[in-house]
Amino acid sequence: MISGEMKNNSLIQTVVSLSSPRQFDSEQIKDADVVEVRLDLITEPIEERMQHLAETFQGPIILTLRSSDEGGAFAGNPSTWMDRLIPLLPLVTMVDVEIRFREHAARLKKMGIAVIASCHKNEMLTPDALMALYHELRSFGDIPKIAVQPQDTDDLLTLLQFTYTAPKPLIVSVTGTVCRYARPLLPLFGSLYTYCYIDSPTSPGQYSLREMRMLAHLLSPGLIDTWFEGRPIRSGDPSPFYRLAGEIRPHQS
Repeated sequence: MISGEMKNNSLIQTVVSLSSPRQFDSEQIKDADVVEVRLDLITEPIEERMQHLAETFQGPIILTLRSSDEGGAFAGNPSTWMDRLIPLLPLVTMVDVEIRFREHAARLKKMGIAVIASCHKNEMLTPDALMALYHELRSFGDIPKIAVQPQDTDDLLTLLQFTYTAPKPLIVSVTGTVCRYARPLLPLFGSLYTYCYIDSPTSPGQYSLREMRMLAHLLSPGLIDTWFEGRPIRSGDPSPFYRLAGEIRPHQS
């Protein structure tokens, strides 16, 4: 399974990134669609916690060992990169593979693991460069993931247009904080996932899982605006949103 089951009929599918062992015990995990384990940010042994996660979490699990050149903490070579992953591979659904580690993509696929082929840049790319990068990632991965840094509205419109028109599945995100508001918007234009955190961001500009779940509720279809039904809300009436929001319950596995 790649996408996971949608929760609350949301168009925004959340990935919660775990960056420390204590987060494995968080009750919030069950509210995410996908879990990402940021192995580059974790120094303690986590095999037992990973085993428990694999047994209890119902959605996909991504294993990521992000290089220091792309915003992570791993500074090793492709050989040591794979060595770090091997003990945990039986417990995960997908592995994030940067271009520099692409030589291991075929081996992962043979093991039945989906490859998220990723590239993170602290700059914006032209439409042609975005598509060229997409094809490079797609050449070795099942799901291309592109994260770039738009600087203004024109850049963001370019990124939204690319996300909407590029072949799917595809993950598109932003780096930095200038256009962080694009994170909940990109899934509405075709990005498979958006990444969140529990109590510590793993990338500048991320929203927490709680924040993204509320944004997903607000931006996804389902709310009825009584004004457009010809019944305007009178002064003092409780908002239908708050009545509905009060009915939201944590997802039960």
